[in-house]
Amino acid sequence: MRLALLHANQEFVSNILASLMDSGHVVHAFREERDLLRDIGRESFDLLLIDGTLFGVGFRRFLRRLWTLAGNGVALMFINCEDSETRLAEAFALGADDFILRGVGGREITARVDAVLRRRHPAHYRRDVRLECQPYMFDLEARTLHLLDTEIALTDKEFDLAVFLFQNQGRVFSRGHLLDALWGGQSLSLTRTVDTHVSRIRKKLMINGENGYRLVSAYGSGYRLEKHNEAWVSPLLTVELGGGAEQVRASAAMHGVGYAAP
Repeated sequence: MRLALLHANQEFVSNILASLMDSGHVVHAFREERDLLRDIGRESFDLLLIDGTLFGVGFRRFLRRLWTLAGNGVALMFINCEDSETRLAEAFALGADDFILRGVGGREITARVDAVLRRRHPAHYRRDVRLECQPYMFDLEARTLHLLDTEIALTDKEFDLAVFLFQNQGRVFSRGHLLDALWGGQSLSLTRTVDTHVSRIRKKLMINGENGYRLVSAYGSGYRLEKHNEAWVSPLLTVELGGGAEQVRASAAMHGVGYAAP
């Protein structure tokens, strides 16, 4: 998962970075509040780790702004915190998912990060064999995708991207986040590769508002897969049936999808 870490002490952060990265997380570390605010305005993260020693005058205002920019689906944890009931209560009032005291080691912090992320993003940690998002059916073992009864041919990376987006419906992902998650954090020069793959799966899966989903650009910096609530009929049904509205409507109901007569 993709983490942002705001810290005040390089020695402290070095002790936990290795553990987090060994666990498979991609960590972006920041020393200055303004740098984190700048990046979170254009990038996306799964979890924010905030050094508790930064609590002070103006910190509540900073966190409110950070929270607004981060958007939905982002977890918040405070680490390296003093043993204070007042600080703990304040942290949870600010929306914290966890509050970790000073002196806790990297392995425990990593375990608690994973626990928070499992609650927030269970699909990432489950080992499901299928992902059903009607009318789409992903076979995660065979790595195949069907739209109704028709198999959609995808490359490995297109399949991974489609699964990632369907598992995280409604969330905005920056191009950098998608690179970290699916291309192993390769150079940002590959952002055009992200755009190309998004364009391909949008076309192959017909998710421009068709089939109940829409893959949209978000503020020119990333993408979001969202449900499209307008009634629809799959072009596959029309081709398959070639019949009248009542016949199409009956087949749509059988497949569990919506239909609006033309």
